[in-house]
Amino acid sequence: MKKNSIFLLVLALFAVAHADAKGKKCAAQKARHVILIGSDGFSSAILRAHPGAFPHIESLMRDGSYTLRRRSVLPSSSAVNWASMLMGAGPEIHGYTTWGSRVPDLPSREIGKYGIFPGICGLIRDKHPQAVMACGYNWSTIGCLYEQQAVDINYDASDDRALADSMCLHIERSRPMFTFIAFGEPDEAGHAYGWESEEYFRMCRTIDGYVGQVLASIEKAGMKDDAIVIFTADHGGTGKGHGGISMAEMESPFIVCGKGIRRGHEIDESVMVFDCAPTIGHIFSVEQPQVWIGRPVMSVFE
Repeated sequence: MKKNSIFLLVLALFAVAHADAKGKKCAAQKARHVILIGSDGFSSAILRAHPGAFPHIESLMRDGSYTLRRRSVLPSSSAVNWASMLMGAGPEIHGYTTWGSRVPDLPSREIGKYGIFPGICGLIRDKHPQAVMACGYNWSTIGCLYEQQAVDINYDASDDRALADSMCLHIERSRPMFTFIAFGEPDEAGHAYGWESEEYFRMCRTIDGYVGQVLASIEKAGMKDDAIVIFTADHGGTGKGHGGISMAEMESPFIVCGKGIRRGHEIDESVMVFDCAPTIGHIFSVEQPQVWIGRPVMSVFE
């Protein structure tokens, strides 16, 4: 009788522990789909200066959580910040330190199973082997900053128009678990005409239109109710350049909207570009590697 009682007690404790672990796992899986939209050189200053001019991006802000004070790593240039966004760490650790880094300028502190510093795409693949992932960009350097072998669709577009059209088609056809879209503008307009120019403003409006197109495809694919959309950028700019330490160059929007995300919430906590990958990892119940220094932006979740 005593042995039976002990056996039943152990069985009950195992069942409780298993149920608790299962419950935590389900709770940590925040959504089935994440769509990360990045826009090269899209500054926070343009949103502050022209309220009401960007209906789709501003709708994400109203319906989700946001900050216009998210900071880039130094230098405030492209490859180093796209790498930090996808790799959850800064240049001192992942090793990509310059505007056009296609390989680490410093030895990466760690090399993952896909041959580069561990990033969010590889971690999602390892955690969710059956996941469909689609990544698209029109600056080929970005293709060097994530684990292409872990991704089903890798699209190097000729321009932002083609990128928007193709990635929306992939969303509607494949309903990816993770979609990454990196637009090349308005960075080129900023360099050509200036970050405070009318041409830059119009290009930001064009990007807003592409964001609206992506949102429409998410709804058309039946993903809207179980998806989280993130809109952000690598850096801002001033004059006709970037790479310095002014806040115009350092600050870009970080906007999170969708399932289980607080609505109309302005994020008070400090957010860095390398916090993007950990936030996505948290949504997908991915364990963060020790070598990452970024943190999930927990205040965005209900």
